[in-house]
Amino acid sequence: MKKLSAIAIGLTLALSGCSTMTPARYSVSVDNNLILKKYAGQTTRIISMDPPANYDSNCRLMGPIQASDGMTIPQFVQKAFNDELKFASIYSENGNSIAGALTKIQFSSASGLTSGWWDLGLTLKASNGKTISVENRYDFKSGFDAITACNQTAQALAPAVQDLIKKAISDPAFAELLQ
Repeated sequence: MKKLSAIAIGLTLALSGCSTMTPARYSVSVDNNLILKKYAGQTTRIISMDPPANYDSNCRLMGPIQASDGMTIPQFVQKAFNDELKFASIYSENGNSIAGALTKIQFSSASGLTSGWWDLGLTLKASNGKTISVENRYDFKSGFDAITACNQTAQALAPAVQDLIKKAISDPAFAELLQ
């Protein structure tokens, strides 16, 4: 009987390991598209996106938050930015090259008990030597229990990235990156 109990406890522990929370795929923003349309005739692309020095992807005791389609968060941001450029018809493999670096990736799934936030920082450097840096905090409702809160945190990544991109392309210095 003790052996059966030990096996049951062992199986329970093995099956209750951590989960990976993954957001939905990125979808382009109408607001970002309207901003990018003013750059019609110019072409660019994001050629790289470096990760920050440190990023803790663990959400409570549930497990890590990862981007969709097996991408890292920097790859997710790079693809999102290029998707926005494509949707605005200013993306080109032959256009001006912009290298990106995420300077900050932080999140909380338990701010004020049932709220959360993503803090994202981004530096963009164009092939012409011009650089801009932006940071953005995206607040959202997370939830009380860990499963809900961590899933909500993962789902909030895409709109957090939309807002980060909007902050970058709304910066007056963004136009200088495209010259």
